[in-house]
Amino acid sequence: MSSFPPGVFAVQCPNPKCRKFMLVEEHDRGKTVACLICQTPIKVGSAPATSKPQTR
Repeated sequence: MSSFPPGVFAVQCPNPKCRKFMLVEEHDRGKTVACLICQTPIKVGSAPATSKPQTR
């Protein structure tokens, strides 16, 4: 369980010279946002898949 408020999660800047973490909101999933420090574009991942038990 994360310690972030509901609907908020962390992403890491892909720039090797920056690598800072920043918090983004749920509505940013699937979008590209700019790093607040270096302005490198960060692709925000889609919602995590929910695990469903497989039936046979």
